[in-house]
This record gives sequence, structure tokens and C-alpha cells, in this order.
Amino acid sequence: MRKQLKMMLCMLLLVAVLPSYAYGANDAADLSYRVDMKVTDRSGNSKSSFEVGEEIFVKLSFAYTGAGKAPVYGFQGKLQFDSYVLKNTSLNMEKDISMKYSDGVINYVYLDMTAGGKADSMLQNIGTAVFQARNNGTFNFSLSNFLITNKDATLRYIEPFEDVQIIVGNGIKEASKSSLYEDIEAAKAYLASVTIADNPKMIYYPDFWYSTTSAQNLRNVISKVEAVFENEHALDSEISEAIEKLSIAFSNFENSKIVGPKRWVVTDIDSKNKLNYSVKASVQGGNGKIADGFENQTIRATTSATIRMIPDEGFETEYIIINGEKFIGRDIYTIPEISRDTTVVVTFVRKPPFADIAHDDWFYFSVRYAYNEGLFTGTSETKFSPSGKMSRAMLATVLYRMENQPNVKFSDVFSDVQSGHWYSDPIIWANQNQIVNGYGKGIFAPNASITREQIAVMLYRYAKGKGFDLRSDISSLSFKDANKISAFAKESVIWAVSKGIMKGNSDLSLNPSGLATRAEVATMLQRFIELE
Repeated sequence: MRKQLKMMLCMLLLVAVLPSYAYGANDAADLSYRVDMKVTDRSGNSKSSFEVGEEIFVKLSFAYTGAGKAPVYGFQGKLQFDSYVLKNTSLNMEKDISMKYSDGVINYVYLDMTAGGKADSMLQNIGTAVFQARNNGTFNFSLSNFLITNKDATLRYIEPFEDVQIIVGNGIKEASKSSLYEDIEAAKAYLASVTIADNPKMIYYPDFWYSTTSAQNLRNVISKVEAVFENEHALDSEISEAIEKLSIAFSNFENSKIVGPKRWVVTDIDSKNKLNYSVKASVQGGNGKIADGFENQTIRATTSATIRMIPDEGFETEYIIINGEKFIGRDIYTIPEISRDTTVVVTFVRKPPFADIAHDDWFYFSVRYAYNEGLFTGTSETKFSPSGKMSRAMLATVLYRMENQPNVKFSDVFSDVQSGHWYSDPIIWANQNQIVNGYGKGIFAPNASITREQIAVMLYRYAKGKGFDLRSDISSLSFKDANKISAFAKESVIWAVSKGIMKGNSDLSLNPSGLATRAEVATMLQRFIELE
């Protein structure tokens, strides 16, 4: 009997010890957790709806859902949000927990370096992320990749997460501003993914790279359009301008790609059959030259060729025409791959004297064109005022200059256009040639700002008088505000869109009654003239 009792006691002791042995590496049995997310305003009030400009605080913690408890040896996880709607402004870290922001994600990381574990009280607060609501929109705070590890690096159980929906402002994203943000993120991502270098000898893969200067030019534009995005009071026209500006900058950056030689192992057959092509560069119209050594080159097939231009004082490279195809000029231009004998023709143009435009402005080349063609003068000797509004009299004057300012016999057609003003002859000439009719009752309103649809009408009538082809490839427009085009302008606007003279905004609107800036008019005029 005593022997049996001893055996039973031993078995009981063994059973009591077994759990301790089985879970020794993990410190506790039945470990499971829930991640809690608390979203509040600055006062600590739980909220799910905020106004633009308001601060948002997101605090994360773990709570036990199982019976066991144990020290913490390590954990990690991600808090994801919509960085278009919110901007992360700060991270309030707790204890030894690391929090880092990257591309719309807050990363949480903790790793015990003592092998003794950290007191589980640290789980009650694993840090607070602070945001500022910057745009209208609706999104979810979501959690991903959260895990807690045991001493032996095995995983503890964490319950599935529930997203928390947040509404900012009216909850609806502005299409144009959202597009601008996507373009900014795409440009930054591409810039980060490519090789930037000035020494091609260091490039082996990939076989192309971009210079540090071209990369910096793109970064500068990104910085400028980001300022527009961050401005909650930015006008639609400013957003549209920023989208086009970034698009041109990105296109210029892409065109600056330098492609190196194909790197293959040269065999005897390759060396015998090696092909070379000639690249001959010349200048058309003077005002600059091709740098010595770049006029005639012999280039191995499939490798790149670089041309260097030297403009005269006060001039810059306008176009580079490669085998008949025209490209925007730069003083150093690399043709990515030579696959035939190549002819390069370079033109130079006078630099515009205006201090308020820059080479990377989306409208720069059009303003330069209008200046060199004598279509526009500045608002002063050193200012073009690209954002200034274009008046009806100004556009009539531009068209008048395009006709080499013919003699005009003044007639008293409009009561508000008297003889002797700078715009008198242009307006009377435009009326006599059925380009303008005025508002009726003898009113022209020369100083009134011109609208986009009015520009289309004047260009259409001018083209008709010149006998240009007015056939359109389209009969209707799909822009969401197409129904807002005035009846008198509909035919002209359809024509202008068909010919690429007038283009819509990124939010699929045309803004026909919007007031046109001087930069916009310069762009439309260049498209019109080069089209014909």
C-alpha cells in the first residue's frame, strides 16, 4: 500500500513538473494576444471623423486573450494608412521600441538583447503615431505583419485584426489633387529605383543611368509641386499646372537617360563582323556651334553617342533634330543607341530675359517660343508674369502680330475701343477679319480676362480665315464639364481639342469658362502655330 502511494505521489509530481518543462522555452502556456488601436484627437477623445488640419493620435497596445503571461522577447508589425489623406508628423516611441515611417507605413520593432526578456507591461503601450489630416478622404488604419516571439524565436498567437475607418472632411478625395499626389509618389519611386552617376565606367547593370544634374533638376520640380500639394488652399489651376509641370520634368528626366554600350563577351566572329556608324552633327541658323570633336563621330553599333553644343552668349540650344525627329534641346545630348548612320541638326534660340520663369517650368519652352517669334512681350523688361491673366485685347494683339501687323483703317465699331490705344488697330483688324464680334451692343471689353473657350473661338476663326484645314477627328467631347461649353464656342472647342491645341485637366475636366493665364495662352499658341 505504501509503495503504491509513493508511486502515485511521484506521478503527481511528474504531472506538475511537465507543463513547466514543456513550456520552459516559451515561459508560459496558452499565450495569445489582441492588438488594440485607439484613435483620438489632441484632447484624447476617441474619434473616427476629423477635419482637414486636425491632429490625429494613434496609440497601439497588446492585450492578453489567453490564460498565460510571459516576458517579451521581440515583436514587430506595421500600421498602414493613406498618406494622401494624412501626413505623419511625429512618432512618440516607448521604452526600447523602434518606430519608423516609410511610404505610408509605420514600422514597429522590438528585439530583446539580454536573453532575459522584457516585462510584459511594455505591451500596454507600444507607441503613438501622430498625424495631421491634410486632405479630404476616407481610408482605413490597418495592421499587418504583427507578431510576438518566444525566447526560442517561435511565434505566439495573435488574433486577427480589425481595420479602423477614418473620415476626413467630406470624406471624398479631390480627383485632381489625388492625381498630383500619385504623380509625385511615382516620380519619387522611379528616381529612387534608377542609377544616378556621373562616371559611366562604374555602371555595369543596368546598362543605363542618369546624371546627377538631371536627377537634381527632377528633385527640384518634385519639391515645388509638393509645396502645391501641401497647400490646402491651392487652386484647381495651380494643381493642374503642377501636374503638367511634373509631367514635363519627368519626361525631360526620362529623355536624359544615358545608355551605355552592350556588355558582351567579344568573340572572333564578333570582332570580324563589328559594325560602325557615322554620327554627323551640324548647326542650322547659327547662334552657336558643335563642340570640337563632336561634329563627326564613328560609333560602334548599338552603343550611345553624345553631342555637345556651345551656344553663343545670350542663346541656348532650342531643338536637336535626329534623323528628322525633333527633340527639346540641351547643351549635352546623348542618343541612347546608334543603329544606323545618323544626322543631327541643332538649332539655337535667344534666351528670354524674364526673371520670373525658369528652365524647368512646364511653360518655359512655349514662353521662349512666343518671345522669339515676337508674339508676346513681357509685362516689363524682366517679367513675363506667367500666372497673370490674358486679356481679350492681348490675344487680339498676338494674332495681329502673327499677321505682321497690317495697316488698319480705324472704324468706330466698339464704344469701348477708341483710336490711339495700343490695342486699337489689333481689335479693329480682328473684327474686320471676322475673328471677334464683341459682346453685342457695341461692347468689346478689351481689358476683360479671356476664357479658354474664347481663345479656342478666336484661333478657330483665325484659322478659317487663313484657309486652314478645320476638319475634326471627333464630333463630341467626353470631359465631365463638356456640357458647360457655351453654344457659340462648341464647334471651336471640339476643333481645338481634336488638334491638340487645348487639353483637359487630369480630373477629366476642360474648364471652358476658366480664365486663361499668359503661360497657358503661350502654350496653346505654340501648339497652334506648329500644328499648321
